[in-house]
Amino acid sequence: MPNPLKALNEHFLYNHKLAMTLQQLLHASDRGLISIWFDKLMDMDKSVEEIIIRSDYMWFILLMMQSKRIREPFNRLPPTNVQPLKKFVPPHVYEEVLIANEPNMKFVNQKFRTNEHRDI
Repeated sequence: MPNPLKALNEHFLYNHKLAMTLQQLLHASDRGLISIWFDKLMDMDKSVEEIIIRSDYMWFILLMMQSKRIREPFNRLPPTNVQPLKKFVPPHVYEEVLIANEPNMKFVNQKFRTNEHRDI
């Protein structure tokens, strides 16, 4: 049986690498700020709760960076204690990011469904 914590960490590290690549497309001031966020998230590995939270944040930051624009609250330094994503990100920002990535999600879902049928 696969270890869910290990899978979550691997998922986080994979998204971190992708986000670091996209970081190069940002304005210099945004690159510095998002690097601080990355450092903060990398240090959040002391408990299961931190690992879950950091994984959610990295997923969301990756989606946000695909539009080459940093939105609140990631345009500020990270807080000392990072709360769960839905408690931290304003609802309108969460919705904007998801809507902005909807065309990408259709491709991912289509690709997933195509691969799903191959296994049958």
